[in-house]
Amino acid sequence: MRFAPVVLTLMLAMGANTALAQDSQPDGSLEFSSTSFGLLFGYSQGRGTLLFQGRQYPFSVSGIKVATLGVSQANALGQVYRLQEVTDFAGNYAVIEGSLTLVQGGGSTLLRNGKGVTLYLQNLQYGLDLTLGGGGISITLDDEPEPAAESSPAVMEKASTP
Repeated sequence: MRFAPVVLTLMLAMGANTALAQDSQPDGSLEFSSTSFGLLFGYSQGRGTLLFQGRQYPFSVSGIKVATLGVSQANALGQVYRLQEVTDFAGNYAVIEGSLTLVQGGGSTLLRNGKGVTLYLQNLQYGLDLTLGGGGISITLDDEPEPAAESSPAVMEKASTP
């Protein structure tokens, strides 16, 4: 019986902390698509783009789930909170979920990594999927964003020569 007040207090503190993050302006936004499949244990993999401080950063996402069955495709849009440096975006995010997708479904997910970066995702899922457990996703930044290409006189001259 002693654990009940402690667990309740922790849940309220985590929820309040998350609510405070969403009360501020997001530091960035993201979009990604992933495909997942599972039979007791599941695996997902996808690609996306982070928009942060006016630059686009491509990233890869992969993850594992437990207590899952099915195949699905997910498309997600989201806001990023508490992101100070782009390198803080990469990392492992924990997920606890219960979901059922029959042909099409959707929902929202809140994720946080070890550096305090919080992702609030709205997703749309297609396929057949039943998940009753949790898991995690790992996000890795693919490359640094490329600066806008500048036109040099030599390139311009070469392009105009027949």
